[in-house]
Amino acid sequence: MARWVYRIGLSVGVSLLMGCQRITTVQQVQAHPHRNWFTATVYLQGTVGDRAPLLQGQLYELQDPTGSIWVLSSNKTLKTGDRIRVKGQVRYQAIDLAGQDQGEAYIEEQQQLQPED
Repeated sequence: MARWVYRIGLSVGVSLLMGCQRITTVQQVQAHPHRNWFTATVYLQGTVGDRAPLLQGQLYELQDPTGSIWVLSSNKTLKTGDRIRVKGQVRYQAIDLAGQDQGEAYIEEQQQLQPED
């Protein structure tokens, strides 16, 4: 047991030192939209789908094999079909309809990175 704990601690430490970012799936974010995401940075990877222009940037739909999620970005250069990796914060917009929360999670983009293969 102690050897197993040591190996996990060692691999986590090496990952942190090397700057390894674990890719989170869209499904993981949407499964727990109320989770305390505001203190954590997430990395998502996928393909740009639909886009909606904004005055200070754009909203775009990031699609991965598990689903899709909207991303709020200051970048106006992305095109449908672009493959990207995003660093950002999960946000949740609550929408109350007839006493039921119909809200949705979205990503507030902090940085765009090269996709991992």
